[in-house]
Amino acid sequence: MHKNIMNIRSLSFTFLLFSAVADAHHSQSYFSKEFSQVTGTILQLDWRNPHIRFNLESINSDGKQEVLRIETNSIYYLERAGITKDRINVGDKVTVGGYASIKAGGEFLGAELQLPDGENLLLIRDGVTTLFSDIVQNTLRENKGIFRVWSIPQNNNRELYTPLTAAAEAKMQEFDLLNNFTTRCEPGGMPRLMWYPHPYEFEDLGNQILLRTEMYDAVRTIHMDRSTPPDGEPHSRLGYSVGHWEGSELVVKTSLLNWEYYDTRGIPQSKLAEVVERYTISNDQSRLDYFITTTDPETFTEPATIKGHWLALGETIKPYNCEVY
Repeated sequence: MHKNIMNIRSLSFTFLLFSAVADAHHSQSYFSKEFSQVTGTILQLDWRNPHIRFNLESINSDGKQEVLRIETNSIYYLERAGITKDRINVGDKVTVGGYASIKAGGEFLGAELQLPDGENLLLIRDGVTTLFSDIVQNTLRENKGIFRVWSIPQNNNRELYTPLTAAAEAKMQEFDLLNNFTTRCEPGGMPRLMWYPHPYEFEDLGNQILLRTEMYDAVRTIHMDRSTPPDGEPHSRLGYSVGHWEGSELVVKTSLLNWEYYDTRGIPQSKLAEVVERYTISNDQSRLDYFITTTDPETFTEPATIKGHWLALGETIKPYNCEVY
């Protein structure tokens, strides 16, 4: 049995699992651990999700011209840090610091970028999150309760517990880190959808609550007028969700899932999986704590859990528009 208890500081990469504190799609072994720099001219810039990418023309150590493919963070992370598309331009001569791929020649993870005027932009890890603002709205005056957009905090620590069965651990080793649903921009399912480092929004429709996620432009429906799914309801990647209030705490139970992965690391998930989410708002309505429990006897020896929180920062949900390169 494998028990995994950790804090994860999410960096919103949708192409990289660079270290134990990164939310990602490439394995830790995909990039070198040695920091290096390269100077060149930007030939092409793709400002899109799942990750921003640009081509850099440079001169290598042999004196020959080469074009590197630089990959870095998602749009949400850079824009929240104040780094907008107009800061990086085709034709700029820049210096990129980061980590070269040891799996694919010509690929490079951009961790920092020195602009032509000498300004240095931090693009990943703690560097970019230190630029995040955690100034919350006047939530008591607005009095919206849970029904608003919620954002990740600057220090997006989460407590994750995944006690795997031997069979699940073996299945996880078969996951292709370079070719999977995330690298193909295929929408993820429940419960993983609920702890991506992007904004979420709850909307009250009376007998239903809509839960929008910026990641993958997904919309969930929480049925507040029933306690179980209707007869004949099919399985789906988001499942069927029913909810109720326990005081000010929203409790959501999701079943009928056919999404085959618990997370982006390849932990498997069976159709027996059931998910219970608990959302608890602070007295001043500025913070929403979540606790997500997943039971699946084929995957976990006991319920898997994740605990974290979001803040009311006044952000909006923007189109994600994931595109494969």
